[in-house]
Amino acid sequence: MKVWKGEASYARWLLHPPLYCLSRLYGLGLRIREYLFKKGVAKIDEVSIPVVSVGNITVGGTGKTPVVEKLALALKGMGFNPGIVTRGYKRIRKGTFCVDRDRDTAEDVGDEALMLAKRTKVPVIVGARRSQAIVEGMRKCDIDLALLDDGFQVKNTKKHVDIVVVSGGGRGGTYDLFPLGPCREPVARVRDADAVLVNKGYLDPGMARLVDGIPTFKVQYKPAYLYNVKHNVMTHFNFLKKRKILAFSGLGDNESFFELLRSLGAHIVREIPFPDHHRYTPKDIEGLASCKDVKVLITTEKDAVKITGMDVPDGLFYLSIEATIEKEQELLALIRRKLEASEVTLPALGSGERARKHWAN
Repeated sequence: MKVWKGEASYARWLLHPPLYCLSRLYGLGLRIREYLFKKGVAKIDEVSIPVVSVGNITVGGTGKTPVVEKLALALKGMGFNPGIVTRGYKRIRKGTFCVDRDRDTAEDVGDEALMLAKRTKVPVIVGARRSQAIVEGMRKCDIDLALLDDGFQVKNTKKHVDIVVVSGGGRGGTYDLFPLGPCREPVARVRDADAVLVNKGYLDPGMARLVDGIPTFKVQYKPAYLYNVKHNVMTHFNFLKKRKILAFSGLGDNESFFELLRSLGAHIVREIPFPDHHRYTPKDIEGLASCKDVKVLITTEKDAVKITGMDVPDGLFYLSIEATIEKEQELLALIRRKLEASEVTLPALGSGERARKHWAN
C-alpha cells in the first residue's frame, strides 16, 4: 500500500482522519482481547506436544510460508513427525481436518494449505481453533510437534516457541495499526518473539532497535525450478533469461515476485497483480492467455495450485521458490533449547530414532 509506505502523501492526508479512527477502534479491540486473556476470561488451550509458531507483525506478504516449509522439513529431518497447522484462509470446507494432498483442491482447503501439503509431504491440518487442529493431527496423523502457520497473533493456544518474520530492505513508511498502517498488533509486540527472521535485506533503524537482543537470522528466497503446469515438465529457471513473459500472481507482495523474475533475466512484457489469495476462474486464465505479444506466462506455485484442472495454455509455468535461513543450525538449536526449557517432557520431543540421537547429544 502506497499510503502505508509514505509514497502517497496527499492521499494519506486526505484519508488520515477516518483511518485514524478505525485504527484506534481496532487497537481498543486488541487491548480488550489482551485483558480477557490476562484475567483468564478467555481460555488458553494447552496440548501435550511442542508447539512452534511462525508468524508476522504486519499484514501482507513477509515470506513466512516458505519459512514454515523450510522448518517443517528441518524438523522432520531431526526425527519429528511435525504437522503444519493452519486456518486455511478462504477455504470452502468447514470444520477441522487433515489435508489430502492428492484429492483436495485449493478451493476446498485453502491455497497455502494445499501447497504446503504437496511440497513438504508432512501432515497439514486445517482448523479455526488451532488447539483442536493439533489434537486432530495427533489423532489422525500421529504428529509429535505442531508448527503453526501464521501463529503470532494466536493467543488461545499455548506456544513454546514464537518466531516472527519481518521485512527488511529499510522499508520505512509507517508502523501504525491497521488500517492506518500495516500492523496487525502494536509493533512493540515483536519484542515477545523468541527469534526474528529478516527477509529482503536489512532492518530500518526503528525495527532494529525493537529487536535488539533478540536472536535474529537472515532469510533469503531463491528460485528452485520452473514447472510447466499443462505438461507436468520441470525445467531450469535459466529458461527465463532474455525471454519475453507475462507475469501474474496473487500474493501479499506481488512486486517482490516480479522483481525476482527480473533478477533472473526475464523481460516482463506485462505484469498482472491480483489480490492476495485470489480465486482464479477460467475467464481469468482465458484473459491471461489472450495476450498476443508473449507465449510464456509465469506465476507462483501458490497460484498454480488454484488453476489445477483448468484449460491452461502450453506456455504457462510456475516458479518454485525455496527459503534459505542463514545460520539455520543455530536457529534449530535455539528451538531445541526453548523446548527443553518448557514443560513439554523430553520423551515427547520426536518419536524417531534420529530424534532420540539428536536430543541425546
